[in-house]
Amino acid sequence: MDRRRTKKYDKAYFDRWYRRHGIGAPAEVGRAARFTLATAEHLLMRPVRRVLDIGCGEGAWRAPLLAARPGLRYVGFDPST
Repeated sequence: MDRRRTKKYDKAYFDRWYRRHGIGAPAEVGRAARFTLATAEHLLMRPVRRVLDIGCGEGAWRAPLLAARPGLRYVGFDPST
């Protein structure tokens, strides 16, 4: 009999690993989003116009990305939400 446990990525998991530890603190998320946007634009040598955020959770990167680039088109997808 296989006794391996299946991981549950539910609200309790999210709260434990993200909310409690401050990984999703707004200032930190904003810095990461701006850094990632600047890096992508540097590598592409053009402004980023569209973002597809796979595994976006609650879409925490949406607001900082749109604040940095108001005309940006953001689409977020997360199968667990």
